[in-house]
Amino acid sequence: MKRLFENAEVFDPEAAGPRGAALLVEDGRIEAQLEPGEATTVDAERVDLTGYSLAPGFIDLHFHGELVFARGAEFGAALQRSARARPAEGTTAFLATSVAWPGARLRDFVLEMAEAVATGTPGGARAIGIHLEGPWINPEAAGAQPGEAIRACDPREIDELLALAAGTVKLVTLAPEVSGSRALLAALARAGVVAALGHSLAKSSAVDAAIGEGLCHVTHLFNAMGGTRHRNPARKAAYGDDELAGRLLGDDRLGCDLICDGVHVHPDWVVGACRAKGEQLSLISDRVELPAQAAGSGASEFGAGGLRDDGQAIRLADGRLAGSSLSLDRAIRNAVAFGALSRIEAIAACSLRPAKLLGIEAERGTLRPGARADFAILDGRGEVAQTWIGGERVF
Repeated sequence: MKRLFENAEVFDPEAAGPRGAALLVEDGRIEAQLEPGEATTVDAERVDLTGYSLAPGFIDLHFHGELVFARGAEFGAALQRSARARPAEGTTAFLATSVAWPGARLRDFVLEMAEAVATGTPGGARAIGIHLEGPWINPEAAGAQPGEAIRACDPREIDELLALAAGTVKLVTLAPEVSGSRALLAALARAGVVAALGHSLAKSSAVDAAIGEGLCHVTHLFNAMGGTRHRNPARKAAYGDDELAGRLLGDDRLGCDLICDGVHVHPDWVVGACRAKGEQLSLISDRVELPAQAAGSGASEFGAGGLRDDGQAIRLADGRLAGSSLSLDRAIRNAVAFGALSRIEAIAACSLRPAKLLGIEAERGTLRPGARADFAILDGRGEVAQTWIGGERVF
């Protein structure tokens, strides 16, 4: 079936700015972008989007959802719930993200997700791969990660996990200073997996060496890493001259992502990061969803302790941040409200930029002819009014 999406203000992240255009879709893919006058004689079912904006569907590089709590028979249902809820926020694809688990639990997660990626999630956003957030991180920068499972990298473990994943591991967050990181980076490079720095207190020398071995990205900038304080004698004595987050801001060899909820990163620093990193910056949710059985109490047990939703973010009992309750559409609105990004830049940070990082920009995160017809339809306030996946309306 052919559909013509017309009368929308189109936010194409590869264009100079928004414009009036129509998109012709056939068999779930974009056939052409048309000028308004060209669309009048097209023989297709028409989708009138007068008063709305059309953008590529959003891609979340860092989504935990309920998956960090589910095991065995619970896992599939938890994934379906998370996947079916994402289109209401404009998200059409995501990386299912782990935490630092013991070996058996991590293997189970990889196996379960590899099967889910292969079979798809009907009626919802597509899980397009796995993001392993640890366990090869610095325990001194663990944040809310379960500390008992943080460990050095054993090359046999990473080889086993990559084999079990059958190509579905797309991104790994690691600390370059952890023992075994060189072997880990080599394995990721061989497998074509994005290597990202995170949960780290690495010195510049370790960062430079890791970049030479394939490190190219930074996970949730400013969070769970050496901070930026301009001058701090105590940290200098412990870690040398480097304040890690500040050093990463100025390194053009590294892209980064951040959590734009105004809690994990102060709005002023969101502005600074966006200006420093430019088109290398993506927005993520780092979203954690407490299971339904925890809804009444507002708490759920996690590897690092009990979690609660305080209405702004997910926290441990002692107040430490343990994830967000953010959605990508709200991240876009926040970035615009903070003065950090224009609307089209913020949309690009949730669509084209993560797609480029993963090497899927011909398929997702774009409005190019031949790409999937995955769209977020936004109202004048930037809130999601409709979401289409593969040319079919799912929200």
